[in-house]
Amino acid sequence: MSEHSLTYSSAVVKTLPKPTRAPALAPEARRASLVDAAVPLVLERGFDVTTKDLAAAAGVAEGTIFRVFESKDDLVLAAARSVFARTDHLDELEAISPDWPLEARLAAAVRISRTVARRMVSVFVAFHGAGDHQRLGNPHDLVDPTIVARAEAIIAALLAPEADRLRRPIPDIVRIMGSLVLASVHPVDALSPASTPEDLVDLLLHGVLADAPTPHVSDPDETPLTVPLREGPASCSAHAAYLDR
Repeated sequence: MSEHSLTYSSAVVKTLPKPTRAPALAPEARRASLVDAAVPLVLERGFDVTTKDLAAAAGVAEGTIFRVFESKDDLVLAAARSVFARTDHLDELEAISPDWPLEARLAAAVRISRTVARRMVSVFVAFHGAGDHQRLGNPHDLVDPTIVARAEAIIAALLAPEADRLRRPIPDIVRIMGSLVLASVHPVDALSPASTPEDLVDLLLHGVLADAPTPHVSDPDETPLTVPLREGPASCSAHAAYLDR
């Protein structure tokens, strides 16, 4: 082998990129990073996801997982449960402009709420087996009532400017809206044409009767928004309504 070849080979070796490694993180930060990376895979495969795929998604070696989790299944469960702790939708709801027409405000709220509901339903679909469901935990314990209450309060505030035009109390309307949202993302209806947020808002505000009666209002020139009556006691939050089904 010539001196030129040896020199060239040495230069190639020196210029090869070094393998990248995940940056060093504190245990809690590493745990959060692994959970975030695992969520899409967990929602797709549940407990069937492999340690290899979880590590690849996080860009770490498989051994790194076991430095902060006792087992692969512990990471899977942590990722699934993290879906219920998300609060980013609260900022999105609060960003809805109060200056928009009521229909536009509610359509935006429905769109955001459906995204949240789809994520939660995806967890239950991924862990549909009896044993998987038990390991995941009681659905009522998974849903954080304070997060649900905050979301409902924001939606109620979107309705508040029209309170004197509404035929039902605002808490009832928020509850009915939550039920419609949950029904629209239920897996049973996956093969049916999806209702748009505008469809749900139209149904919520105007019902299905072309000649729906309107109650007396103080201003005869003002047409009130109508909400279809529904018998039965008020249930809990929108998410809990799904879990009770």
